[in-house]
This record gives sequence, structure tokens and C-alpha cells, in this order.
Amino acid sequence: MISERMTGEEALAYGALAAGVQMVTGYPGSPSSGTMDALIAADDSHRIYIEWSSNERVALEMAIGASIAGRRALVCTKSVGMNVLLDPLMALNLTPLRAGLVILLGDDPGGYGSQNDQDTRPLATMSELPMLEPGTPAEAYDMVRAGFALSEQHQMPVVIRETRSFAVQLEMLKLTRTPCDAPKAKETIDPMRFVPVPKNVVQKHRDLHQRFAEVTKWSQEAPFNRMRIGGKDGLIAAGFVYQKCLDVVGQEEQTSFALFKIGTLHPLPERKLLDFMASCDNVLVLEETSPFVELAVRALAQTHDLGTTIFGKHTGHVPREGELFRWQIQSAVCQLFPYFTPVNPYRPEKEPDERPPKKSYCSDCRYDEILDLCEEAARRNKQAVAFVGDPGCLVTVAHRLYAKYAIGSAVAVADGMARAGFPRKAVALVGDSGFFHSTLPALCNAVHHHSDLLIIVLNNSTTLTSGGQPHAGTPQNARGEAAKALNISAVSRACGVDDVLTISLDSTRSELVVTVQNMLRKKTIAMLIIDIPEASGQTAV
Repeated sequence: MISERMTGEEALAYGALAAGVQMVTGYPGSPSSGTMDALIAADDSHRIYIEWSSNERVALEMAIGASIAGRRALVCTKSVGMNVLLDPLMALNLTPLRAGLVILLGDDPGGYGSQNDQDTRPLATMSELPMLEPGTPAEAYDMVRAGFALSEQHQMPVVIRETRSFAVQLEMLKLTRTPCDAPKAKETIDPMRFVPVPKNVVQKHRDLHQRFAEVTKWSQEAPFNRMRIGGKDGLIAAGFVYQKCLDVVGQEEQTSFALFKIGTLHPLPERKLLDFMASCDNVLVLEETSPFVELAVRALAQTHDLGTTIFGKHTGHVPREGELFRWQIQSAVCQLFPYFTPVNPYRPEKEPDERPPKKSYCSDCRYDEILDLCEEAARRNKQAVAFVGDPGCLVTVAHRLYAKYAIGSAVAVADGMARAGFPRKAVALVGDSGFFHSTLPALCNAVHHHSDLLIIVLNNSTTLTSGGQPHAGTPQNARGEAAKALNISAVSRACGVDDVLTISLDSTRSELVVTVQNMLRKKTIAMLIIDIPEASGQTAV
């Protein structure tokens, strides 16, 4: 064991190492990419199989295969990536696992690096799976190990949620840096175990409920929940928000408030929560971002006819959008409990100091230059254009886009606009990583239906916005080793796109403008791949 100062995302990585993880998959996105990067750096002996997958669904399906084969697996995804992997997840919950499988879910309250302000916690209730959230890096290290054990014992995936602000928190940890070997789960003859079909799906659902009931018993005594009975006013806080709460009201032994720290978001430790609420006249619930815990606490109090008054987002004391900052917690506590005097007052103008630092991988971005070229070409053609983009690098020119939704959506959205008679020429802008992520199905659909559409692929040969991670079109894997690079032009032609042209952004301006002009005149599906030479601000694995 060693003592080392670590961030939350690093602690999650070393927890997985200590649990004997043997496969790690994911798709770049913050938060959660940092944990993948830490695992790649820590496993210098290459005992673990690690890959940046084409998308989050593929990442989960790879991990499912590893679990079936008896090896523990970790999937790293951010909030919107959890949406992508939901399809196989909703069948996976019905098939009892063999080896442990943990999904690290990086939520982004405040949308610092996301196209929405999504709270992904409600997916835990929909998928009927356990979801945990650490409050400190030290707890994260322990929670990942417990998550694998819980997954294996009850044969179901376990989701561990982190937030962007938690990921960068620092704490001194005692841990092991040596990867551990978890015993390989034994294969058993169990027909239809991994095959949910109409004739067995109801029974499998019933079995899931039985297994989850055992997890519910575990939650009541889990070490990640704790309460301190104190005065008649109480605070309930979930995950990392609990640490923010302590910063406001003082440490557990210093404050007069009753405190309840929740680490098992689903299932909640209901019996302990009931005991806690019964000791309080008033309770304020603190969490990010939606009133997920608050609604459950309200239902508990009402079902058991407690006289406790519940405050939070529904009463307007806590905001329902964005990251929950310390000054907002302080404001809610002071409003509800006038006797409280902050020792270290937090003010709204200091909010920027609380926000997690954002790394910029987009210096020297040339996407504005590309859109300038496209607009000039359109003017020469006397055409009006509407740019439809994907998330990712295109966030740098978001103010110039007509529409932008999920990764991989630009082609189908632009195609739909064209089919509906939109008066401007819809141009789909796609990044190279997004092309392999989920553009291909929409591309095949457009080809099959003889669409009139221009697709421009912006190829910088990396997943740049998230830190320069490789994808299926780059010649190296997650560890920087040689890998087969798929050619975007060849793949597109194989999908049936006949008009495919590749040009470098370093070509002369006149050549670029004429090329875009010609592509805009096409009356069928056409693709222009613009290679963007590596700029000084770009990083690559």
C-alpha cells in the first residue's frame, strides 16, 4: 500500500485495478475519459485489455462478452453516452452475469462539455440496476471494488456515477498500484442464460426483481451511506454534493444539523432514511441535478405518514438546473434556517472559482475557416445553405450552425430537412470520430433512399475535443500501438456513396472554394472529406 494524492477520476481507475478488472472499454467524453487515461498509464505491464471503442454501445457489448467469458470488465461513458448504450443495457439487466461488470457514468451538471444538462440517475430506476455515487476520491476507490463484488454476487451490472466537479477533486489516498488478478468466473451450463426472448422475458424480469431485492438489503447497511442524528433540522445530500454541504455548514462533528450522506442512489437505504426523517421536523434535500432523491424521500415520508417537512427543488429552495454550487446551498440553508450563520460565506461572484477547470484541446481550430469557405462557395453558386452539425469539435462553431443534436445525427437531420422541402441547402458536418461512432447507419439510409445531400467530413485524425484519443480511422489504439486505420472514403464508397472527394485544407483557397462549389451543385448524395493537418495546439495519443 502507498499513500498518494489523487483526483477522483484517478481513484476510480486504481479502484478498478485493485478489483482485478481485465477489460476496460469506453468512448471519449468528459467526465470518464480521465479514468481511462489513468488506467492506460497505470497498466504499463499490459495485463488489462483496454480500448477506445467505436461508440458506447460497442463498448458495453465488448464488456458483456468479457463478463460471459468470466472476466471483470469496466465501461467508461459520459451522460449522453449512457443514452447510446441503453439498448443492450435493457436486455443485459435480464441476463444474470458471470463476472462483474461496472459502468462508470460521468454526468455533467452544468453542461460544461455536453450538449445538455442531463441527469442520468433516473435511468437506474428504468433499468432496475444499482447505482452508486462516491463523495470523495477515497470512497471512489473503495466503491469501485465494492461495485465489482456486488455485481458478481448478484449477477447484474452496477453503475457508479461521478460528476465533472468530483472528477478533479484531490485527496490523499492509501492504495495499491499493482493490478490484481481476480479469479476467473467458472463457466456453467445454463441454457438460455444469456438469451432473453419473448417466451422467457417475464420470468427473467421476475428473477431480476428477486436479485434486486437482495441488493436492496445490502443498501441498508452499505458503508457508503451514513447519518448523524442531531438537531430537529436535517440535511440529506447525495454523492459529491455532501462534501459541498459540509464546506457550507461545517464538518460533521461541528454542525448542529442532522446529516445524512447518500452513496447508494438506487436502491436508497429506505429504513435508515425513515429513521433519520423521523428525528427531524424539517429536511432539506441537496443533489444534482433533478429532484431524483427528493421525490423518493417525499414518497417515503408520505407513505409512512411522517410529520417531517421536505424542502428542496420542488419547493424552489434549490435550483433544478446546472451544477449545485456552495453559495446556492448556503442560500437555501440560510433561507430555511435563519439561525444558521455561515462561518465561511460563499458568494455568487465566486462561482467561477468553484467550476471545474476545463482543458482546451481546440486551440488552432480551423473549423471557422472551413465554414467561411462553404459560405463563399454557396454565395458564388447563389445558394443559401444551412449547416447541420454533430457535437464534438463543431462546438467551436456552434453559433454558425442551424442545428446540432446528438453525435451521428447530422446526416439524418439534414436529410430530413431536405426531404421536407427546407428552402436552404442542408449541409451535414461530421467529424471523423463521429463518422465511425454512429454516422454510418444514417449514411446507409440516405444512400438507400437516393437522397440529395452534401456531407462534409472534417478529418483531423483524432477525437480532438476529448483529448486526442484514437478512433477506428487512426493508425494506433488506446495504448499508442499500431492498429489498422479504416479509410473514410473507402468505407463511404462501400456504403454506396459514388461521389466522394478528399481534399486538404492546406490546398489553395481558390481550389477549396471551387471544390465546395462543385460538391454543392450535386443533385445526389455526395461527400467531401476535408483533411485538417495537425495544428500546434492539437494533441494525439
